[in-house]
Amino acid sequence: MTADIVLYKTDIVPVGIDQAPHLEFAREIVRSFNYRYHTHTLVEPQIKTTEIPKVLGIDGKEKMSKSLNNHIELASTPEETKKRVLEMMTDPARITRSDPGNPDICNVFTMHKIFSPRADVDMVNVECRRAGIGCVQCKTLYAKNLNKHLEPFRAKRAEIASRPDAVTEVLDHGAKRARVIARQTMEEVRAAVQLP
Repeated sequence: MTADIVLYKTDIVPVGIDQAPHLEFAREIVRSFNYRYHTHTLVEPQIKTTEIPKVLGIDGKEKMSKSLNNHIELASTPEETKKRVLEMMTDPARITRSDPGNPDICNVFTMHKIFSPRADVDMVNVECRRAGIGCVQCKTLYAKNLNKHLEPFRAKRAEIASRPDAVTEVLDHGAKRARVIARQTMEEVRAAVQLP
């Protein structure tokens, strides 16, 4: 991971908070290299997280991950997205519809804060706490807002998928640019360690 970051002079790395230790390890490698060889050749990457630095999986455990099958595919249909959202874990202490909930420990509420309008977030925050809405209503509202948020992404994805040659061209162009940066970095590293 460190090589992938420093080879391209990456200074900011957007990651979930669970990846922070890995990035700190990369930063330590950069500091060690630069100190040992009296250089500033490698750039020490900084972490960039969002307001919500960790998103739990739909099972409420660990993190959202395709390998754990507890994720929501961004390119899914609205119906598939709603189905996955309805599978999401909510406040485990809320057993019946009439039990008040605690949005502070509910993964669906966390996701509302990312994808729902402020008015919906505020409403869910109040109504869940007083059992004014149930978990199914909360999830259905979240699914609607998530699907609305993903509409432009899905449209752009469909447009790009319809032009595979253009995608290949963009990838080739990016690879050429990346090779130039990587080659320059490697020349600087070789010079720093005094290799021919």
